[in-house]
This record gives sequence, structure tokens and C-alpha cells, in this order.
Amino acid sequence: MKSSERCIALLIVIAVLGAALGGAQTSSTSLRGTVVDPNGAVVPGAEVTITNSATAFSRTTKTDGQGFYQFLEVPPATYTVTLKAAGFGILQVEDVRLLVNTPATLNQALRVQAASEKVEVRSQAPLVNTEDASIGNAFTADQMTALPLEGRDPVSILSLQPGVLYTGNSSDVNRDADSRSGAVSGARSDQTAITVDGLDDNDPVLGYAFQGALRSTLDSLEEFRVTTTNSNAEAGRSSGAQVSLVTKGGTNRFHGSLYGYNRSKIGEANSFFNKLAQLQAGNPNVPPHLVRNTFGASVGGPIKNRLFFFATYEGQRTHETAIVTRFVPTASFRSGLLTYQCDNGQNATCPSNGLFTLNQTDLANLDPLCFGLGNCPQQPGVDPAALTVFNSYPMPNNPTVGDGLNISGFTFADPTPAKLDTYIVKLDYNVTSNGSHHLFLRGNLQNDHVTTSGAQFPGQPSNQISTANNKGWAAGYTTVISNSLINNFRYGYIREGVGQAGLQTQGYISFYAGGISNPIGESPTTNVRVPLHNFVDDLSWTKGKHTLQFGTNLRIINNLRQSNGQSFITGSSNPTWLAAGGISGTGTSLDPGALQFASLGFPEVSGSFSASYDFAATALTGMVPEVVAAYQETKNFTLLPEGAMVPRHFRAHEAEWYAQDAWRVKPNLTLTFGLRYSLLQPPYETTGAQVAPVPGISQWFRNRAIGMANG
Repeated sequence: MKSSERCIALLIVIAVLGAALGGAQTSSTSLRGTVVDPNGAVVPGAEVTITNSATAFSRTTKTDGQGFYQFLEVPPATYTVTLKAAGFGILQVEDVRLLVNTPATLNQALRVQAASEKVEVRSQAPLVNTEDASIGNAFTADQMTALPLEGRDPVSILSLQPGVLYTGNSSDVNRDADSRSGAVSGARSDQTAITVDGLDDNDPVLGYAFQGALRSTLDSLEEFRVTTTNSNAEAGRSSGAQVSLVTKGGTNRFHGSLYGYNRSKIGEANSFFNKLAQLQAGNPNVPPHLVRNTFGASVGGPIKNRLFFFATYEGQRTHETAIVTRFVPTASFRSGLLTYQCDNGQNATCPSNGLFTLNQTDLANLDPLCFGLGNCPQQPGVDPAALTVFNSYPMPNNPTVGDGLNISGFTFADPTPAKLDTYIVKLDYNVTSNGSHHLFLRGNLQNDHVTTSGAQFPGQPSNQISTANNKGWAAGYTTVISNSLINNFRYGYIREGVGQAGLQTQGYISFYAGGISNPIGESPTTNVRVPLHNFVDDLSWTKGKHTLQFGTNLRIINNLRQSNGQSFITGSSNPTWLAAGGISGTGTSLDPGALQFASLGFPEVSGSFSASYDFAATALTGMVPEVVAAYQETKNFTLLPEGAMVPRHFRAHEAEWYAQDAWRVKPNLTLTFGLRYSLLQPPYETTGAQVAPVPGISQWFRNRAIGMANG
């Protein structure tokens, strides 16, 4: 058996063994408390029942010798708590709200009265978690719908937590570069662990904070909690926040919603530079638009006895105008003139305004080493092909960018529409009438079509269109084996499917970054599918003053991707790749201050303008100092054609298991301690296309050590 196969087999065995032990409150909650008599003495053997009449859920336990009772693995909801004991009346506590991942305490005193007499009281469980050291806030559906949220985005609420630094960068480029965009308690944004109904919902492709592979809408959430720090051993995978979301379910009464929200053009204002560009071009002053329409519906209710359903759909259509600025050649530069700054106080040939212009003849004289087809296929100095490309650009309208002499800005408004659709369906079934066996099934589907990168210039197609057809389903089965032993098994499957359709179809030569923008879009195409299987099993066992929890979590992640991003041969007018590392101040060709050109009487380039001169000179003369040739081969050493979509298939296994004990030392003191172990296997290429060094890395270091010892 290969070593990788042994590793996989070990992980599966560990997961199976852990499933026999398995207990986390990832998507559930708990209630505990002490029952006393009117004099404050504990009441052992009292019968405590929690009931949710809306879903036919009920569970009963009895207080122990210290009058203590506890309910574990309880679905978050509003419950009625009923207490009965011999010699006392029936005490019924209404509207006890139990929040996800928030252990609650409800202490009650029974009254001496007729056994058949019932007393109804209203007593909320404390909203502040006093049972463990975890810090975080839970939000209910009522709170989520009451808060004013632009775009009805749950991320807006998830980020409203103490200890969360959320910059809210909207573009993919910014978010990828900024690890603070969702940093919690100092942890990077990709260290936030997201679960929906107790199952993994993390995005293995991008890893954005609070944004899972399957999107949850506001109307689909029953509640959620963000644990910002001090998580127990039952929470894992990541070092940052633990986000627990719970999907709504049906009840024994039909309920639903129908909604539509519109953000219109009313009140929009134009930006200064976009307005200036429009007026200079003779166009009307039209501000960039952000029109967002969010609409949807949900419905839930009973199917038959103890079987409930919930379904929701939400669509969003966004029409947003992005302000785009590109770098284009100025009118003089596209005619073959190169203007640069010189130091008029240090050089007599520098004009009083500190600017000097080289014409095409001057540039040819600065290029004496050009000798025809060998290294100058066109002519010395200015390259006619470069001028042809320069004159294909629109004229600049934004002088605030570029060097202001040869390269300037062109600003325009570009539409970047987005279309998002989300479908969620959930079934809940109480297998037994007392709620001791509960089964749920959930399915998710989303279809997205988003313009992530607008046109390179007006009239051209968008540089990149992103699509997503993520889908998944989940199942969970909770079993109350006894009042002191509860098992919760869950399985989830997510197939994340994302793609970025670009425009690049062949190799190209670009002007170096900091110089002129490409005349057309040259974005690659990438398609990614990430099937993820998640097995979770948790066991909670109450033994005297100890609440023991054991659990395991197994994730099998496949990353199937193909891209042409590394399949093209490209060139660049990058001046830093020249032998001298640049032009101005190097004494080489095209350097006006070189001693060999002193007779021409050109002033030296100012040091502050050196980089701008180099960018302009290499572009105008058509130099291509940097060429990157990418060749892709199959594992059989067959060369793929340029631009081919290159497949890469990766897989990783992740296994975690934990044990935890919550020891109730006193009624007002609980010590929680536990241990969690995570085994995250490095990803590997499944089709045999992964390269391994020969000799191995270990032997390579040994050889280096031997060589060192031998001098």
C-alpha cells in the first residue's frame, strides 16, 4: 500500500472511531439550571420538560440530587419550560428564547400548591453567556430583519461584532491583497470558520471572511452567532472567528414572506474627475449609477404530522457603474515626441521651464547601435509600429495621472452589472413524537453572473465575467439515546463551481506597468470546481457534575481547476530588464546625458523623472527587454499548444477530533477544559502531474551537509 493510501485509510479509520464517540453545539444550543423550593432548598427528581409547539418538539429530563437539570443539543428556538415535582404545583415558563451556540441558564423556584394547579410565568433565559468563556453575540431573525441593511447582505451584520476589523473592500483584487478585510481578534480573514447547520461552509477557493461557499440570505436564517474569541474545544478548523448560522425550518402553521427592495439613482452625485472627463469630451454630466433590486419570497409550513418544510428564493440585480482610469499616450507622444524633465539650474542646455523635448530625429541619433534586422527590425529611434498602437487609444481626458508629459489618463464610466439567484429548501422531521430522534435535510443552489472587471476602453467587452453555480445539500440526525447521552451526526456535500471568463486568446506584448495600459483586455480564463464532503459526529454525555463531549470532523476536499493563465508567451517593455537596469543615467543608448552624446547638446534627465523617461523611451522605441515563455506539458511530456486550458486536480484530507469536559464545581462555577487535534493533509495532485525532486529534499540537504564538511 502506498504511503498516501495509508494516510487516507488512517483518516477514515479515525473518523469512524470518532463517530462512535462524537458533541458540538455548532448549530444547536443548551439549557441548564437548578430547581429549588420556596425556601431555596434544591428539589431532586423534579421533572423538567421543554416544548416547542410550533415544531412538535419536546424533551424531558429530571433534576439530579443537587436539583440540577440540563438539555444538550437543542435546536435554537423559543420554548416553554414546564417543571413538576411531588408536593408542588406545575410551573410553566413561557417564551424562553434559546440562542445558537449560547449556553443558557434558567433557575426556577417551585411553589407549594395543589398538584393540579398550574402557574404560568414569563422568564427569559439570560442573554449574556455565563456558562463558558466564549465571547460573541447571537442575532435572531427578528433582529436581522429589523436592522436597515443595504442590499440585505448578512455579512453586514456578521461584521458588527467587537473585535472585528472589516474594511468591506468590494473588489476581488483589494480583498485578496488586504488580510484585514474581516480580521477577527488579530487573525487573518481566511481564518474565520463558517458553519451552516453545523456543517462546513467555508470557501476553499478565496477564503473571504463571513462569506461561505453557499450563500445564506437574510430570510433563510433563523439566527446566527459569531464567536470572536475563547472558543471551546468543540469549535475548530481555524484560529479566528467561529461563525454559526442556522437555517429556518417549517412549523405547524404556514408562514412566509414576499419582499422587494430598490436602491435607485435618486441622490447620486458625480465624482470630480469623472465629471471633468465628461465635460472635456463634450458629454453631459452623468454620475455613476448604483441601482440594486433585491427581491424574493419564502414559505414554510407542515407537510404532515411532525414533517415540516421551508423554501426560499432571493434574486438580486445590480446595475453599478465603475469609474475606470487607464493610462494613454498624450497627443505629442503619439506623434513621436518624447518630453522629459531636466535640471535647469545644473545644466545650461535645459530650458528655463525645466522641460526638454526629443523629436524623432533626436531619438534616432541617440540610437547608434541599431543596425537593421538584427536588433532594430523597423528603424533607429521611434518604432512606427508603436506609433500605430499609440494612435489607436482615445485621447486623454484626465491629466491628474501619468507623468503629465508623455503619458496621461483616460477616465470613463463603465457598467458592471451583476445577477445573483439563491434557492434554499429545508425539510425537518421529528421521527418520534417526543423529539428524541430528529432528521433534517437541506439543499442549496445559487446561480451568479457578475462583471468583475469592466472594459479596457469604451466599446470593448468586459475584461472578465465571473460565474458561480455553487450547490450543496446537508443532512443531520440527532438521537437522544438517554437523558444523559445524545448523539448528533451530520453529513454535508458542497460543490463549489466558479469561473472567470477572460478575453486572452493569444500571446501579446504589453507596455510595462507604470507606463501605458494595454489597448485591449488580456485577461485569462479560469474554471474551478471544488467538491467537498464533510462528516461530523458529536456525542454529549452528562455524568454527575461532568458534561463530557467527544467529536470528530472529517473533510475530503477536491480542487479541480483548469486555466490558461500560464499558457501564453508574453513580452513587456520593462526597462529594468535592460543590461544596465534602465536608460537614463546609465550612459547607454537613448540616454540624453551620456558622454558619447555630449556633442548633441541634450540635457540630462532629472533624477526625479528617471523612471518615467525609461518607461516612455522603451515604449516609443518598441523595445521588448522582457519575454516570458510559458510551456505546459502533460505528465507524458506532450507539449500543449499555446493558450490551452491546463487542468490541475488537487485533493486534501482534513481530520479533527476533540474531547471536552465541563465540570460544574458549584452552581455558579463551571470549569471547561478540553483538547482538540487537527490533522490537515497537504494538498496533492491526483492525476500524477505533481513534480517530485530527485533526489528527495531530505537527501539533498544531507548532500549539502556532506559537501560543507568536505569544504
